[in-house]
Amino acid sequence: MSSIVEAVRGNGAPPDATALVAGGRAWTYRELLAAAELVAGALRGRAVPDEPVTARLSAPAAYAVLVLGCDLAGVPLVHQDPAAPAPADPVVPTVLDTDPDGPAGPTTVLCAEPPLRLTGAGRSELPAGVPDGAHVFLTSGSTGTPTGVVRTAAAVLADARRVGTFLGYRPDAPVTVAAPLFHAYGFNYGLIAPLALGAPARFQPARSVPSQLANAVRADGARSLIALPFHYALLTKAADPDGALAAALAPLATAVSAGAPLGPGVAAAIAERFAFRLHNCYGSSEAGAVTLAPATGEAEDGAVGTPLPGVETRVVPLGDGGPHSGELRLRTSSLAAGRIGPDGLVPLDLDADGWYRTGDLALTATEHGIRLAGRIGTLINVAGKKVAPVEIERVLARHPAVADVRVTAAPDTAHGQVPVAAVVLRADAPDLVPWCRDRLAPHQVPRRIDVVAEIPRSATGKALAPGAGR
Repeated sequence: MSSIVEAVRGNGAPPDATALVAGGRAWTYRELLAAAELVAGALRGRAVPDEPVTARLSAPAAYAVLVLGCDLAGVPLVHQDPAAPAPADPVVPTVLDTDPDGPAGPTTVLCAEPPLRLTGAGRSELPAGVPDGAHVFLTSGSTGTPTGVVRTAAAVLADARRVGTFLGYRPDAPVTVAAPLFHAYGFNYGLIAPLALGAPARFQPARSVPSQLANAVRADGARSLIALPFHYALLTKAADPDGALAAALAPLATAVSAGAPLGPGVAAAIAERFAFRLHNCYGSSEAGAVTLAPATGEAEDGAVGTPLPGVETRVVPLGDGGPHSGELRLRTSSLAAGRIGPDGLVPLDLDADGWYRTGDLALTATEHGIRLAGRIGTLINVAGKKVAPVEIERVLARHPAVADVRVTAAPDTAHGQVPVAAVVLRADAPDLVPWCRDRLAPHQVPRRIDVVAEIPRSATGKALAPGAGR
């Protein structure tokens, strides 16, 4: 089954059961599908029926209806952060749930409830080869270079079913969602997986505080929470003298964090304070979910858990050898169709046997677990010795005064490159260089450690490359 709509129709939930709750209103599957039919009809009635559209939506119900409508009409959908600046002359027609400051030009009402309007230039510059009904996720990854990752409806569904089945999604197991839907994580875990498996979902704003999350969980007796690393950091800091917060979160069996690493000590604090099991996701927009590992704070550095059912992994040695000599490669049914860049739609980089080259350095990748050591593209070449920035970041993050850290390469006339660090401090700290010298090899010790006010991060919390947009 490659149609998202077919999956929703066959999810086992009654048509008049609640599918999602957002903004104080509950929507049934029947209502969502009826609205999606209207949207699909309006899209088919355009001069170019299969022309892609861009979603700049903040309302979850509107997002769900547009996704289902595009699936019915076979229209590719580009997912865009609604908080990002809108282009003055969009080249892909844009769907908005409100249009107070939308681009000038004609506007087509796709659906009155939820309110969906189509506006824009009425032309598309997506390259040839984007499949009908595909989803394009805009990501800058760790490099800052904008990329559109193209995922077919079949790949989206395979990912959503894998995740939802692992987490126990079903009609009697509600889900609370606080992750943004324009991001592949929130989209798959928080929208498509609940819809496909019949689990009612309640949506909270991404900036929700612990009391709001707790109230949402308590309202439905939610069994799963889909949230961001900073939500869990806030939960560990929230005062709870009478135990009301823990009691409100008691229905939860599991929670997921993704989009960026959990902060130091967060996993251990969650395990100590709350009864639910927190899982940390390792995956990507290109591959979907790879692992969902219990986050307890006791895992070995770089350990990201065992592959999910249906995901095959292996490590292929790098040509230069050394301690970080393996690239993680994957085979999975949720692989993207490719990436959109300056040269059009480029298929993913697969080896001769069809394994996806992730670009991640791996020490191990077996059925017993995967251990990562950073990204191949971020390795720092210090006089011929390869340094993984993530190893230095882990050491600095363990210092009690360090709240956040990012390590990058700087040019050096003697060594070619040297590592430099930027840190955010939560308290005054002595010189951090001796801390590093006691725990790292000489060529790994940062040449310079700068104290900064913040590390720029994306909406999900991932560190951005210097100069990259949010």
